[in-house]
Amino acid sequence: MAYISMEPGEIKMGKLSFNTDIRPLFSPFDISSMKPHGIDLSSYESVKKHAQNIYTRLSAKDMPCVGPWSDNNVKKFKEWMESGMEA
Repeated sequence: MAYISMEPGEIKMGKLSFNTDIRPLFSPFDISSMKPHGIDLSSYESVKKHAQNIYTRLSAKDMPCVGPWSDNNVKKFKEWMESGMEA
């Protein structure tokens, strides 16, 4: 069981899931902006398929479109990837 830091002062126990922890991080604008590029950020299967490329862009702070994620959210995405990318 992992202990994941969500935001300063907030700790979550357990495995991260796409529907609960990752999908809500993508805004409607992010989703519509990436669909023409073949990535549907609202789709578990699409994000799972493109996870490494998404993580690379997130950690470089050049994604998502509306501005970079906090370091905690980038870590959350990486933890989701490393823990098996649960739906």
